[in-house]
Amino acid sequence: MPQKKSARWSITGYLIEKFTGHSSSPEPVTDPDVRTKFAFLEAWVSIIGNFILAFIKVTFGLVLNSISLLADAAHTAADVLTSVVVLVGFRMARAPADEKHPFGHGRVEFLSTLVIAILLLVVGFQFGKSSYERLLSNTPVKGSFVVAAMMVLSGVAKEWMTRFALYLGRKTNAQALIGDAWHHRTDAIASVLVAVAIVSSRYGYHWVDAVLGIGVSALIVYTGVELALSSASTLIGEGAPEELLNAIRTEVLKCEGVKDLHKVIVHDYGGRKSVSLHILVSEDLSLLESHNIATEVEKAVKSRVAGDVVVHMEPFNPEENQGADAE
Repeated sequence: MPQKKSARWSITGYLIEKFTGHSSSPEPVTDPDVRTKFAFLEAWVSIIGNFILAFIKVTFGLVLNSISLLADAAHTAADVLTSVVVLVGFRMARAPADEKHPFGHGRVEFLSTLVIAILLLVVGFQFGKSSYERLLSNTPVKGSFVVAAMMVLSGVAKEWMTRFALYLGRKTNAQALIGDAWHHRTDAIASVLVAVAIVSSRYGYHWVDAVLGIGVSALIVYTGVELALSSASTLIGEGAPEELLNAIRTEVLKCEGVKDLHKVIVHDYGGRKSVSLHILVSEDLSLLESHNIATEVEKAVKSRVAGDVVVHMEPFNPEENQGADAE
């Protein structure tokens, strides 16, 4: 009998195939149009789910007068905004190349991640301040086991959203989706902390609510800083991952006539990449033969990376080229 898939993968696979028309197989997605469909799917699932959760949390937060619950509600509401940023960012990134942007507008993805980080920092600092003020005043908070249980269930839902976004983000190599996933995870952790605060308040420990409110705010700020640093690093010009360089090297060395390669550089433009590399070929080849090898190398690289490929050819000399690498 065939082995049953887990519920998470079943739901994830269903959503992918239903709303993108693409297979839910583990192979990476490099086609820009398909990547955009995946990003839109993640964003809409996040928007709908977070809107419902934020509404529930705000309602109970006001009823219980809980700053930690309201902080968590704001965190969840911020998730709606970040998902909207993902939608807008990927739509703008689809704009075709023009005279000023010959490599397209794919880096809008990274700007979207930076905007998400800024939103998180603002929300985190604001509620950190409010929580500190509540700690000083020891404001009473109503306790409720029902609401605490609801917060735990909210955490479970957010953890599923985390794994869903991580799967889509890694499948498409989309930093904005991975950033949105970690935003979901901090909200999941925050929901459990809020449940603890609500139960503690029922037994008269009102200060726990304010302290955990500060804890939730710290989680939000930490996530914002991590996303800001990550997106800024990519915008500045981060080197390609070692696994991608190794994959390119493996494909190129399969091409007949290629003795070695080095100086592999990958410029990241979101859905598309710009790759340049030097290949070493026999020095007695004709210009036409060398050109044909370069064409095959371009095809090999494009089988791994969607984008432009520039191949520079060098004559191979066993002594001079000994130790050439793929840096």
